[in-house]
This record gives sequence, structure tokens and C-alpha cells, in this order.
Amino acid sequence: MPEHQLDFPPFNILPADVLAELRGKLILKTYPKDGYVFEQGQPSLGYLFIILSGAVGIDVPGEKGIPNVVGLRYAGDFFGETVILTGKTYPVSVKAVEELTCYLLDKETFENLLRTYKDFAGFFNNILTDRLRSLYEEMVREQNCDSYGLGSEPFKNRVSDIMSTPIITCPPDTPVSHIARILAQQKISSVVITSTSGKFLGLVTERDLIAKVLALDCNPALVYAADIMHKDVPILPPDAFYYQAVLTMIKRQGKYVLVTEHSVPLGIVTIGDLTRARTTSTLALVGQIESAASPDELANTASAINSITAAMVNDKAPANEICEVVSELNDLLARRFLILAEENLASQGWSQPPVPYCWLSLGSGGRKEQTLSSDQDNAIIYANPQPDQEEEVKRYFAALAAFVVEGLEKAGFKKCPHNIIATNPEWCQSLTSWKNTGYNWIFSPTPESFRQFTLFLDYRPVYGQESLAQELREYAYRLFRLAPTILHHLAKDDLHTRAPLSIFKQIILEKSKEHKHELDVKRSASIHIVDCVRIFALREGVHETSTLARLNKLVQLEAFSADDAEYFEAAYQSLMMFRIRGNLEKVSAGQIPDNYLNPDKLSKRQQSVLRESLVAVDRLQNLTGMAFRVD
Repeated sequence: MPEHQLDFPPFNILPADVLAELRGKLILKTYPKDGYVFEQGQPSLGYLFIILSGAVGIDVPGEKGIPNVVGLRYAGDFFGETVILTGKTYPVSVKAVEELTCYLLDKETFENLLRTYKDFAGFFNNILTDRLRSLYEEMVREQNCDSYGLGSEPFKNRVSDIMSTPIITCPPDTPVSHIARILAQQKISSVVITSTSGKFLGLVTERDLIAKVLALDCNPALVYAADIMHKDVPILPPDAFYYQAVLTMIKRQGKYVLVTEHSVPLGIVTIGDLTRARTTSTLALVGQIESAASPDELANTASAINSITAAMVNDKAPANEICEVVSELNDLLARRFLILAEENLASQGWSQPPVPYCWLSLGSGGRKEQTLSSDQDNAIIYANPQPDQEEEVKRYFAALAAFVVEGLEKAGFKKCPHNIIATNPEWCQSLTSWKNTGYNWIFSPTPESFRQFTLFLDYRPVYGQESLAQELREYAYRLFRLAPTILHHLAKDDLHTRAPLSIFKQIILEKSKEHKHELDVKRSASIHIVDCVRIFALREGVHETSTLARLNKLVQLEAFSADDAEYFEAAYQSLMMFRIRGNLEKVSAGQIPDNYLNPDKLSKRQQSVLRESLVAVDRLQNLTGMAFRVD
């Protein structure tokens, strides 16, 4: 075989010894002028084609089947890269427009290069991302959640299918006396206020009439829609899914979602619409949680979250949205436990909390990334008490924390194995004490404090006075500006363990007796994406706590390329779906859900998704090491 130089990207970035070995695996092939290399619709030949001399035309069928040349490739170019990775049929035809000489690189060798050399892989980043997304989507489609034995309810309905329409609209200068007549005559509970061009301005409900007009003894003829309408009404597009409407109502604790397109109201979704669209309403669960009168009654509602998760998996909801719904429902549980705790303490003589406080959700709860196997990680911040109050305040919040933590444990939320929980005095402190703790974490760091600090950084206020949480967060970011080297240590702590891949990019499994031949998807894989993205977010001053929200913000700040962010997002979604499905399988089998899975029990496609996701984790860790100077 005559030797041809591969002195063009991305092959010229490979080490010389790798190139020498590669030449021994390449197939040299010549195609005559006007000969087809492959034709549209043909199955993949399993090769990447590298042009050494000549040129090819990319053909697509035109009118009456006559092919149109939509592009040309010359020496130094390559083609067939998308199909070799996806295994699909060729979307176009490729024809030699002059005598063509190519190297043919087989799929296995090409994939080994992608897994081993990150700069080489970066050249094909878009294709790798598309491939991982495609594999993930096919994996999601291949299994129906009915097999989990938890039942299924249709979350995949669009809001346009269930919204109430047509809606009644009024201009903003409509007297509320007229609105009252409309509500009575039409037997509806709300009227949408629009501009002369039909754009949404606000919403007036029956409750507004009672609370803002009748209860205040106002003259209905002298009060207008613009005076009492709600402007901040949650809005969704018509193609939004049922579960997005449910999530919106849970988050906003409201009863209406307006459906608009280009700011023009199309319909309205009420609690009644959502309930009618379901056999067993998720919102019924919300009502059960909010009305539970005892810890035992409240704990019994938690099992319904499993069925809701199963329904969303069955209807192909994205992993991040499933986790967000689970997290929102868990927040509702925590808030109700806190209300019951306050009532319980009131019965013991504490008429109210002695100082304002805020309950925090930490870790995956703080990021709204909880699955069915998530531990409870929580904390309390309370306002600085007077010196003579300190012991009394500590006793109150110790009792409150014990009530809530024990209740959550009854509901199936295991206590954090590292004792990062509000019943631990170190995680139940005054605002000043928390600031001192944060200062020590940053300026007197230890390996243990790094882990505590990273869990704490993702906190989110769930109940109480949120200004306490906000003040502490602002203080933490000020400390970061004083000690930027902490980011190096955080990166070093994450890179202390690497994605479980061998030098040949094969998955390394557990050797312990209890989990032999299994993989902990959380601690071995997804946690690295969380950690690395968090470190970049801290450097850029990003305040979002969700991993995907951080990624999106980092793209806006140009800390990550859009291609890289999409690649890491696809990997994270895939890993989270493995965790969610694994949880459901174990719950349906009567087992305690955890994050372990056995790759041998996965389908070939699922194994490919898992391996590709771990390769993405490895690449992100490499980027983190270079950015923060960790060897």
C-alpha cells in the first residue's frame, strides 16, 4: 500500500506512534469518476471515508428524481461520519466527480480514537452529542413503564388538549360589576383581561372580586378590571405537556395556568381541567399532603410519588423534569411536616418560633434533582438570637428538626449517611454561626469540609424566611472572591476519583461482595458532572443551583461552548434516567431503591448509552483538570 500522509485535522493531532499503527488498519480504495461510494437509503458500510485525492459530490434527489449536488468534498475532507456513529441509513448519496482515492477507517478503530483522544473527539463533538441523544431517545422508547407494576397515567397530553376554550376576555377598563355578571351568566370562575390588540394583560377571578372589592366595601361600579387583575399569571405554550402544567401549579401554588401563543390567550387550564384529564390526579396528592393532620398520615402519602414518577417515565418525560416534579412534591412534604412540627411545639407551650428561620434543602434536593433513592440532606438557618435567648432558641429548633427529620424518615427518606441533616447541631445554626462555618470551610479546609461545603453550596430555601438564605449565599460568594484558590481544591477533590473507565474505555465495575459487577451510577458518574459544572459556575459567579441551569448559564458566559454543554447535558440526562429507572425497578420488586445497576442486565443499546455517558464524564473531568490546574 502506498503511504499517504494524514496531515490534516483531526488526524494530525494524534501522536506519531498512533498514526503509524493507524495506517496498518486503513483500507485504501479507489473509485472511478461518476461511481457511487454509497447511495441514499443504503445501510451503513461501517467506515469513515477519508479523501486522499479527487473529489466527491453530495447528492440529494431533486424534482422528478434527478439528483442535485448540494456540496463537494476534496482531499483532506472526510464523509460518512454521522452514519458510522449512528448506524442509520445514508441520508444522501455520495458520488465521485473525478477519480477518487480514499482511506477507509473501520467503525471500531474510529470509536476507540474518539474514546481515547479528547481533542480528536472534540472535532466530532456535534456528532457525538447527536449520537448520544439518539441512543438515549431510543433507549427511552424501548421500555414501557408498565413493567414496573406501578400503574401508568397519561402525562403526555398537551395542554392544548385539556385547556378550557374559548375563553372570555374583557378590556382593562371593564367595571368589576360587569365582570361579576359575566362570571354568573357564563358559570365560569375567571375572566382574561386583554389589550385592544388581543394581548394578555391579566386575570380576574371570583376570589379577586370577593377579596379586593366586596370584602373592602368598594363600589363595584367604580372599580375596574385593571385595578384588581393578576398580572403575574403562569403561562405555558399550547404544546406544553400535562406534567408541565402540574409542575407549574405545584410551584406557584395556584389554580390557573394561561395558555398563550405570541402573548395572545388561547385557553386556560384549571385544577378542574387537570383532574378531569386524569384517573387519579397528581393534584389530588397535593391536596392530601396539604391536608394531612398527622405525621403518619403525611408519611403515607409519600408512596404515591413512586407512581407519579413511573407515569412520567412511561410518557417519555425528560429526566430533569421528572426529577423536578419529584423534588417539588418532596418540598411539599417537607413544608407540611414543618407546619405540623410548629403546631406540635405550640401545643407544648411554644406559641411561635422564637426567631425567624429558614429550612434548607441541600444536595440533590437543593438542585431539584432528587430521585426515589435520594437521602434527606437538610439544614436550618435561624436569625441571630439575643444572648439570653440562645439556649432556648437552640432547644426549639432541635425539637423542630427532630420532628421533621423523623417524619421524613417514616415517609421513606433515609437520613444522610454523613449526618448532614438538621438534627446535627452543625447543620442547625444562627446566621452568624453559619457565616463563621463558611469562613472556616474556605480558609481552613479539610477533605471532609470540602465534601460538606459542596453539598451546602447547592442549598435552596424550602420554607420560612428566605432572606436569611439569600444573605448567607451572598456572604459565601464574597468569600469566594477573597479565596479563588478554593476552586483548585474543589477540582482536586472531584478528580481524586475518575469516571470508571479502563484505558480502553471499558466500564470498571465494583469488586465489593455486596455490589460485585455493579456500578454506582450516582457516585461513580453523575456526581462528577454535578461537581465539575458547579466548580465552573462558582468561578463565573453563577447563582443557579440546578446542574442544567448552570450549564445553560455557562454557555451564555462563554465558559463552555454550546457543543460541549449539549454533550454533557445529554450524558447527564442519560445517567439520571438510569437512576430513575433503576429506582422504579427496585421499588416494584419490593426492594429499597439505590443507585446501583448491573450493566450485564442492560440491553445492548442501554450499554452503549452508559458507556458513551461515562466517556463524556471523563472528558468533562479532563476539561476541569486543565481549567483549574489539577494534574
